This record gives sequence, structure tokens and C-alpha cells, in this order.
Amino acid sequence: MPMFPLSSLSHRWLAPLALATVLAGCATPDIRGVSSFRVPPGNVPPVGQCAIWYPGLPASHQPPAMSCNKAHADAETWGGVVIWAESAAARRSGEVAYVRYGPHGLNGIPPGQLPPPGRCRLWLPDRPDGQQPPPADCRRVEAQQRTSGGRVLYMPGSDLR
Repeated sequence: MPMFPLSSLSHRWLAPLALATVLAGCATPDIRGVSSFRVPPGNVPPVGQCAIWYPGLPASHQPPAMSCNKAHADAETWGGVVIWAESAAARRSGEVAYVRYGPHGLNGIPPGQLPPPGRCRLWLPDRPDGQQPPPADCRRVEAQQRTSGGRVLYMPGSDLR
């Protein structure tokens, strides 16, 4: 006999939870805040793909579409909101489903100073915007951060070809 019999679960929660897991493209261990909100239609990923949305950043500086597995893994580490379209109509309207993973570390950074997708940038609080180190490979930036302090800014890139 299973330790947690399915009959003890409310059937009204089983179908939505299963649907959310399938639509996300992976089994997320903790479904938090599954609901919907609007983003600009041009930022909605194609059906079957996901993106990470960073509240507070302009739409033009949001990360590109990626696999849902990558989006959930990156958001678990770096924060943000994983978004996906549940239908073609959702892509046109901008109404997306989402899972919120917590705060991101990009607040207070001018959008033009953010690293490009798939890269990192060391941000030193005692330097003006124009004197920050340039974006680079994330491993190199993390090594710099260990010696120089500051914070690592990460902008997810797409793993889709």
C-alpha cells in the first residue's frame, strides 16, 4: 500500500497540478503561484517553451524563450518568474501562466548595463555605471566576484536552436 494514497488527495487539485507540470515541460518540485498575468504579447514564448520574466525590467530587456527545464532551473538559482503560453490565443493576448521563484538580483541596475543573454557581469557598488567590468563568461565573473566582492548579474540565454 502506498505511503500517501492518491485517494486522500482532493480530485479537484490533481488535474490542475498535473496540467501545470506538463505545461511547464518538467516536474517542478514546488508549484508556487501557478496562475496567470499579462506580459507584452511579443514577450510570450511559443507554446511548449518558457521564458523567465523579471518584474521591474523593461520588456525589451527580458531574457529570450528557452526550454522549460532550463527556465525552471535558472529561476530556482537566480530568481524571477517562469512564464509560458497555454495556447496560441495566450500568445496573442499576453496572458501567460507562471511560477514565481522569488526575487532577482537585477533591481537597481540600469537596463543598458545588464549583461547580454547567456552572460554574466560583475557589479561593484562603489563604481559608477560606466566603470563597471564588462560582461563575460559566468565562471570567470564568479571567480572575479570571489576576489573583488560585488554581485554577479546573470541574464539567462536560450538553450534552443
